[in-house]
Amino acid sequence: MLPLSQLRSTWTAFRNPANRHRAVPLTEEQWHYAFTNTFDAAESRRLYLRYHIPASGRILWSSVLANFMPGPQDAAVDYGNDARPPLLFVSGSEDHIMPPSVQRSNADHYRGDAVTELREYPGYPHLLPAAPGWEQIADDVLDWALDHAMGARPRVSGPS
Repeated sequence: MLPLSQLRSTWTAFRNPANRHRAVPLTEEQWHYAFTNTFDAAESRRLYLRYHIPASGRILWSSVLANFMPGPQDAAVDYGNDARPPLLFVSGSEDHIMPPSVQRSNADHYRGDAVTELREYPGYPHLLPAAPGWEQIADDVLDWALDHAMGARPRVSGPS
């Protein structure tokens, strides 16, 4: 079932079918709810002014219509591909666009021997890389990637 927070975050694109072929902007209020809901109003506005750009409505509409359109879709995924690289889903517990329940569902679709893992970070919104403490999460994800790299070499630690 679609989480209400995800529907509310993407409703701007869905409320008009013509948005399927348009770039869809967000208001500051919509941006705050979707991307920066854990930030105060001033910081959310600063990030909106710095990073907001209208996004393609096609991405969202294509995912909704995928079950009704014949043939392979833009976002077709081979969930059983054992030859793919390791995959890590990163989720902020307060993410309204891709809430943890959606990330868990996405990860659960993958089958086979290829590594698929999920990391959830409490208190983080969708715009996780702009939130205080993002550096530790980036280090954690980098360590995960190095630990799971194909043909990984041992990591060399820095000076003590």
